[in-house]
This record gives sequence, C-alpha cells and structure tokens, in this order.
Amino acid sequence: MLTTKNPMVQKAVAKLAVLSEDEQTRMLAESRQKLQWDIAAGKQAAEEKGREEGRTEGRLAVARKLLGRNRPIEEIMEDTGLSKDEIRSLLH
Repeated sequence: MLTTKNPMVQKAVAKLAVLSEDEQTRMLAESRQKLQWDIAAGKQAAEEKGREEGRTEGRLAVARKLLGRNRPIEEIMEDTGLSKDEIRSLLH
C-alpha cells in the first residue's frame, strides 16, 4: 500500500487518527454537557412552575379567607391580584 511506504503519509495518517479520536471525544463531551444543561433547565423550569403554583394557591387561600369575612370582591382583587372571575369561582 502506498500510504504505508511513505513516512510522511504514515505520519499524516497517524495524526489524522489522533485528531479524529479527539474530535469524537470533543463531540461526546459536548453532547454530555448539552444533556446536563437540558436536565438543569428542566429542573429550573419545574421549580419555577412549583413556586408559581404555590403563589397562586396562597393568593386563593387569602381570597377565601377574605370572602369568609364578607369583604367586597373589589377589595379582594386589589389585595390578591386575582381577577373577579377567579374570586367568583371560589364562591361556588
């Protein structure tokens, strides 16, 4: 084979093999890093969703309490940031 007889070509082929392995290693590392970022982003999104749900539940609990004290809906809207429809849904 011609490539094995020429020392320069042999050296180039060897270097190409090393670079190819390095490229594969780099691509694998990038894939792993992307997966870790995706997992972290998913966790962060889930945590934020949970916090928002908690805030909403808190506002609803306050609204229920204020309704129990016969406070006007407009006042409850102002105090909780809930809409009139959200507050009315608590009455049923």
